[in-house]
Amino acid sequence: MTVDISKLPDTKTPYGAQQPGMAARLAWQVATNRYLPREIRRRLRKAVAARFAGPFDVEADGVRLRVYPAENHCDRTVLGRGHLPEAPERALIAPLLKPGMVFVDIGANVGVYSLFVSERTQGSARVIAFEPHPRSFSKLWFNCTINGFGKINCINAAVGGQRGEASLFSDGGGNVGGASLRGGAVVPNRSDTVSLVGLAETLAALDIAVIDLLKIDVEGYEDEALLPLFEADAALWPRHILLETVHAKLWGRDVGAALRANGYRVSGETVENSLFSRM
Repeated sequence: MTVDISKLPDTKTPYGAQQPGMAARLAWQVATNRYLPREIRRRLRKAVAARFAGPFDVEADGVRLRVYPAENHCDRTVLGRGHLPEAPERALIAPLLKPGMVFVDIGANVGVYSLFVSERTQGSARVIAFEPHPRSFSKLWFNCTINGFGKINCINAAVGGQRGEASLFSDGGGNVGGASLRGGAVVPNRSDTVSLVGLAETLAALDIAVIDLLKIDVEGYEDEALLPLFEADAALWPRHILLETVHAKLWGRDVGAALRANGYRVSGETVENSLFSRM
């Protein structure tokens, strides 16, 4: 199924009006079964997406979401498996979550991490969520709105070294959440011009002086998005950083080495992410 990602998603229909039926739930449960071979899952997803594209209103791990399983891996996981994605990563950061903390989410996608942190802190965390893709941003904004977490700032921009514009590449619909400013991270069937902002200056404008936890997942652009922050006042350096490393080969600068040089050490790891903490 081809998804027209140039159109914005449904943010008008009240949450709860688009419940998935049993057939949709069962179909996506089978299509996301991790015990099936990858190629079989891929074929099943195409068939199921043609009939059950969504959107569907669901709840997982205490978080409300309007999911579009035909076009986003996170949404497929929520609907098909009944829980939020990236459980090992969420387990890594769960002990760090505390009331009133500041969480920065770079590459927020549809809001899984931002909402997880907000739910775990009972809405008291101040969350800054950056998402450049226009369609994903609309989903992020809607998901944050329906959960009633008033301390989430959703910013429709990519994070880079300086303010400007950039081309964001995506696969054209199968997994919009995998969009990247580096075309090598995705087979680029589509590109969108998006806003680019500097992290330090944006946080300063929001009166953010301390970052308790920063998560960054920008498909191989982590070096350009994160490392300029370390040219700013050290008081703004995050206490903990959850860094996606699966696309490390695309970095122009080794982010892990740069973090270690600035006093960070690896305090936890998953298959695709490392948790760095200031020692």
